[in-house]
Amino acid sequence: MKKNAKIRVSVVGATGYAGFELVKILLHHPYVTISRLAVIAEEVGLCLSDIFPALKGLCDLTCTAIDVPEIKRESDVIFFCLPHTVSMTYVPDFMGSEKLLIDLSADYRLNSAELYQNTYGVAHADRKHLPDFVYGLPEFNRAKIKTAKTIANPGCFPTGIELALKPVLQAGLIETTAIFVDSKTGVSGAGRAPKPAYHFPECNENLTAYKVASHQHEPEIEQELSKMADSAVDIIFVPHLVPLTRGIFSTIYAKLRRPIPQTELLTLYQKDYREEPFVRILPNNQIPQLKNVANSNFCDIGLKVIGDHLILLSAIDNLIKGASGQAVQNLNIMLGYPETTGLL
Repeated sequence: MKKNAKIRVSVVGATGYAGFELVKILLHHPYVTISRLAVIAEEVGLCLSDIFPALKGLCDLTCTAIDVPEIKRESDVIFFCLPHTVSMTYVPDFMGSEKLLIDLSADYRLNSAELYQNTYGVAHADRKHLPDFVYGLPEFNRAKIKTAKTIANPGCFPTGIELALKPVLQAGLIETTAIFVDSKTGVSGAGRAPKPAYHFPECNENLTAYKVASHQHEPEIEQELSKMADSAVDIIFVPHLVPLTRGIFSTIYAKLRRPIPQTELLTLYQKDYREEPFVRILPNNQIPQLKNVANSNFCDIGLKVIGDHLILLSAIDNLIKGASGQAVQNLNIMLGYPETTGLL
């Protein structure tokens, strides 16, 4: 693919929240043209701008069924924005086609098919291709992403948590057992399909924990943190639902292996992320805020040292840095474009 040619992109699963955000980003990407929008069932034949009126006059493409030969013929890059456990039933048909594939579901993030089955309750339908996927956290796996043909885009909770912990884990500065993670997420993280718990009267003016120490993202987080630490990492993860549309705020508590001044740790984070366009380390004693990352691909990180304990705080937009924005960042890396292309 030539840099000066428009890259043809298809989005499979275009009518979920992640698909909608992805389309909006791609519309502003100077090197991309959207060639096809594919959906599974009831929205086949509908115009995307009828489903999302905000796109009227911007993207009036009709949603088609998932026609594998046609999508292959019309695409250089294919994004999969399908639900977990569904994506793996379609992706195998596109493998070996020399197309770049970026999957936004969880289906190719876990390295073990057995762990996947234990986590999601179903057998993995594409065990053969699990080793072919590169975990798409640019700030950790950039070198592998550059040469990859298939990307497993990270989950939303894992993105903010992994970016917050990466510098101290790689430096060996914290204990790797019993890292406590408290995350607050907006309602859009549950997807577009209506569910009783996310009905407005249920979640408005409310805050509740859910899937306590049993959330499906926990194995993914531990898997990737263990790679960063080069040893097993154990977290205690409690997510909470808050009455916001978008955003994830994570507060992480870890024990330092030796006394370290807060300013020294801040310098470590600033040095580690100084070349990263989408990670912002906040000045001493400043706290991230969701409103400052909403509708952006940024991850804001703050920190505080209390005795021999480290408190890390991170904020991301779950639909952008936690999904579609990161997917486009990965696309840019794979194609050799500046990572900020279409994202700033």
